[in-house]
Amino acid sequence: MELQVVFFSTLLAFFAGYVILHVYILGGLRRLSLVPNPHLVQLSIIVAARNEEKGIASCVNALLQQNYPKELFEVIVVNDRSEDRTAEIVADLQYGNPNLHLMTITELFDDMPPKKNALRRGIESSRFDILVFTDADSIVPPGWLSGIAQAFSEDVDVVAGYSPFQLETKSLGADFLRYEELKNSIGAAAAIGWQRPYMCTGRSFAYRKEVYLAVNGFESIKHSISGDDDLFIQRVEREKRWKVRYLASPATAVLTEAPTTFREFINQRTRHFSTGKYYPLRMKLMFGTIHLFNLLLILALFISPFCALIFLLGKLLVDTLVMKAGEKVFCEHFSIGRVAVLEFLYVCYNLLIGPLGLVGNFRWKGTAKA
Repeated sequence: MELQVVFFSTLLAFFAGYVILHVYILGGLRRLSLVPNPHLVQLSIIVAARNEEKGIASCVNALLQQNYPKELFEVIVVNDRSEDRTAEIVADLQYGNPNLHLMTITELFDDMPPKKNALRRGIESSRFDILVFTDADSIVPPGWLSGIAQAFSEDVDVVAGYSPFQLETKSLGADFLRYEELKNSIGAAAAIGWQRPYMCTGRSFAYRKEVYLAVNGFESIKHSISGDDDLFIQRVEREKRWKVRYLASPATAVLTEAPTTFREFINQRTRHFSTGKYYPLRMKLMFGTIHLFNLLLILALFISPFCALIFLLGKLLVDTLVMKAGEKVFCEHFSIGRVAVLEFLYVCYNLLIGPLGLVGNFRWKGTAKA
């Protein structure tokens, strides 16, 4: 009995921390604001592409068809040692599009990871002072560039955007991918609302060149094969010098391909989780608290199902309130019943897949991580 009291007292403490964290998230979402910049700005869009012949034409065409003056932006595609027709396809698209530029990297020269090296080369060749990034397997909407430009008022230095999966089917798996991306985006947007950014996506990301130069580019984060987005924005946050803004409008949402197989999904998520070991201590403590709370909840089901049910209902209430607030920001929707099912899957997924990021192997664009 005494052990049960200690266990559920500990669970109660973690639940209190969980509630406080989500109140913080709600406050961050309310602090999101957008005062449009009335002036047109010049932007350099940089896309790193390695063996992307399948989707590079769609990506580049979407960039070229932005409802933004063509003379005010350039598109730089960095062909990173591709072994397929990526460079040939981009070269064909250059005809009639003087603002499209192709760079080719044939080999790596230092210890900079491949994608960061490609982005660095693109940045070095860029003409304009605002750098904009997306991925070669993503499709930007026509209003994406206009939205980013409007976000760069004089006091804003970094802009992060929303990038959901492009899902044409309705299934539990598709809903889970939508739910996971929305949940992550809610947390990222809320943190930016408090000007404490910790996460963003390279599929929709922009910052002033002076920010990149001030933090010495990717030098301090080159130990990670990924992280040109979240590790970079964490590096920016540590300086406490620049204002960050989040774009959540559907008009600026960048669609990206979803994993097509379970193995591809596991490989992708292992890579994402692997970056977490480089997060600052406060972020590790936050995620650790959430994961430990979820683990304690599962254990509670075997110790006292009735007490566990009370905590589970409390967790569902908190999750639903935050999800509904996030749905208003991102114009998404999940029923309460669907939230309950998807949150259960999300908890199991994090407890099972999360550790793989620390110890598992994955491959990314031909590069293996042991």
